[in-house]
Amino acid sequence: MKTVQIGPKSYKMPEGWAECTPEQIQALLPLQLLQPKQDDPATSALLKFAAAKVLLGAPEKLVNRLDAAQKWRLMRLARWVFTARIEKKPFNSFTFKGVTYLLPEPNYANTSAIEIAMANINYIAYVRTESPSIPAVFKLVATLCRPARKDAARWRASTDWNGDIREAYNTLLADDRAQQFQSENLPIGVVMAVLQYFEFMNNRFLESYRLAYEPTDDPDEPPLYQNGEGLVTTFMDIAKLGVFGDFDQVCKQNGHTVWMFLRDNNLKIRRANQRAEQA
Repeated sequence: MKTVQIGPKSYKMPEGWAECTPEQIQALLPLQLLQPKQDDPATSALLKFAAAKVLLGAPEKLVNRLDAAQKWRLMRLARWVFTARIEKKPFNSFTFKGVTYLLPEPNYANTSAIEIAMANINYIAYVRTESPSIPAVFKLVATLCRPARKDAARWRASTDWNGDIREAYNTLLADDRAQQFQSENLPIGVVMAVLQYFEFMNNRFLESYRLAYEPTDDPDEPPLYQNGEGLVTTFMDIAKLGVFGDFDQVCKQNGHTVWMFLRDNNLKIRRANQRAEQA
């Protein structure tokens, strides 16, 4: 936090997303869609000053009375808003149309394999170069963010408790909620916060399990499935082995458990192939 003195009073000004309140995050992230441009200094100054006022949290009348030099210093302190990405859980939950939705824990600690797969499928659809799907980003939010279970107390006390208080993932429910999020205008700040949180967490997760996949001999060979469906078919293959049970049971496993199995299985296959080549 940066301490800013205005007259007799001092204010704490966040220097990164981790120091912001949920309200500040949701108000400021949309400004990234209006990136300040060097060839438009007037608009750039307005955007940075708007960000500075949200960060400072001082009465607007007081901030507007600052002289040009003071305003400039505040704007410099707000520059990070337009470039920094969310790298930690932005908030525990958000409430929309009277329903509170819980975010997943950091590092997919309480996230099932099927959630990770479906979130990735929706993410690929959203960021693809040709015909990106806007509804897909709302599906991603609905996949990861869900209400608390109605039987939360009993669930915590059961032998099946897995650390996840969110209701079990259901594709149909997620699709219905995604449609509501889009049609009834879930705040863009919420969508961006969840999206950036997912991107950071997902990239770290996939990097930690990069050895879970057998590299192809031809680097130019396209993947068997272009849109991420291969994640789900992989669960089908695991179900055939009976390691965790049937397909539904595989999907419900913690993501780390399933990807750890994939990594272990792939490493053993590699070693077996290496020994066969040396024989």
